[in-house]
Amino acid sequence: SPSSSASSSFISRPSATLDVSSITGNISDQAKRHVMNMLSYYTGTKEESFGVEIARRLRMRSMNVWATSPGRTSTGRISRKATEAQTVFDITVTKDMCNPYGTLHGACACYIVDPCSMSAIVVLGAALGVDATGVSQSMNLIWHRPAKLGTKLRAVSTSIFIEGRIRTARVEIMDEETDKLYVSAIHSTLGPKPDPQRGRLSKL
Repeated sequence: SPSSSASSSFISRPSATLDVSSITGNISDQAKRHVMNMLSYYTGTKEESFGVEIARRLRMRSMNVWATSPGRTSTGRISRKATEAQTVFDITVTKDMCNPYGTLHGACACYIVDPCSMSAIVVLGAALGVDATGVSQSMNLIWHRPAKLGTKLRAVSTSIFIEGRIRTARVEIMDEETDKLYVSAIHSTLGPKPDPQRGRLSKL
């Protein structure tokens, strides 16, 4: 059977059996399974899919939804008017993620930002009961310093905006031990056209 650390990766499993016990946060286990299965679909599960080995090493650590920013919330409970979601992942920089200088490749940083940012959008959508999936519209990255081979990274993703078909999130990729910032990004996605049959997600 898979370990608890592997259970929070993007490897696809049936929603009813996916082990999310290692993922903390204030949303239900059923919602966590829903989000993880959606993410596993978008990151790909076939061996020939681009970046699948890196995706499988991304570990979801937490999912939270707040009515206000985390600094202002007092109860930590999900509001019916949820306005912000945040997810946290970790991953260690390995050789296949590096450039010739032994630091995190810029393209790999983009690849990490993609599913991590999308996760915050999907989590908020799940809390609101709407389909928050979509395709990339724009991505703006700032590289602050190189992340060396062996560095353990923490990627914190926070939703910014979900309205109509436009969804936006920000991501900070930092050092798990020192909190030094390596990469920051803004990712905007475009959702599907309104469809009465899929306008809302199934009840979570």
